[in-house]
Amino acid sequence: MSTSSELRRAHDPHRRLQEEIKALLRGNGAGYEEVARMVANLPTGWELHGDLVLLPKDAFRSKEWQKVVGSELWGVVAGALAVQRVARKGEISGDERRPDVEMLLGEDGWVTHREHGIDYSFDVTKSMFSAGNLGERGRIGELSCTGETVLDLYAGIGYYTLPLLIHAGASHVHACEWSADSLSALDYNLDANDVADRCTVHQGDNRAALSDGGSAADALGSCDRVMLGLLPSSEKGWPLALAALKPEGGCLHLHGNAPGGEEEAWANSVVEQLSEMDNRRVLLEHLVKVKWYAPHVRHCVLDLRIG
Repeated sequence: MSTSSELRRAHDPHRRLQEEIKALLRGNGAGYEEVARMVANLPTGWELHGDLVLLPKDAFRSKEWQKVVGSELWGVVAGALAVQRVARKGEISGDERRPDVEMLLGEDGWVTHREHGIDYSFDVTKSMFSAGNLGERGRIGELSCTGETVLDLYAGIGYYTLPLLIHAGASHVHACEWSADSLSALDYNLDANDVADRCTVHQGDNRAALSDGGSAADALGSCDRVMLGLLPSSEKGWPLALAALKPEGGCLHLHGNAPGGEEEAWANSVVEQLSEMDNRRVLLEHLVKVKWYAPHVRHCVLDLRIG
């Protein structure tokens, strides 16, 4: 009969990964000290998306892993973490925020991630999905948006568009996105979650979409709420967001990066800048510290009441 400690070890993915990697290294002739050093450098966190694990960008990259890197290593990692596919993060780059993700085991990067009762499907090699924004996606879904028209200036695969439609009760969302890969995932997700009839997707630059004659021109002056979910700064979208709100005003959910420890000062600076751009009152209702974006840099969201 298994002891309680053995059962805990069997169900602990970190412990399983350590034990399986130890066995692999010893089988490849590694000595005790080398095994201990390499196991100490194993990743302690990762993202699970169905049967795919997405490893952090520095996982298994040091020189000492070169002699065991290959299908055998990735097979061991997959077995220890009970998945079929293994991928590794790179840097997020470019205006489209495209991830540099490497498939290490398996060729297809398409996954479905279920969160707060919502299915987000996307290709991990083509679209980003921040696990650190879990709480913020949930918070947006808890808003009361019944009867509202919402503009999502940077919709991506539907990070906030879907919670607004599925849980917050928004009447209609105008979703702007210029990445073809994210647009494909967004269209798929709207259909899969049965909310496509309440969302208009605008492909391309949101500035063009919201210009005179643009596909989203009807949204100008008609929105109750605008999402500005772009990092490191959504500042280029601020004039569009203000123009999209109804004449009597509405709410902005404005994302940005602030120096750690100076979040309130950054928030006050944003309020001042918006006040200079619009003759309506700008009121800071809520400052959300979402996650650490980088050392000493905090991803924040401001809930701002305009009017």
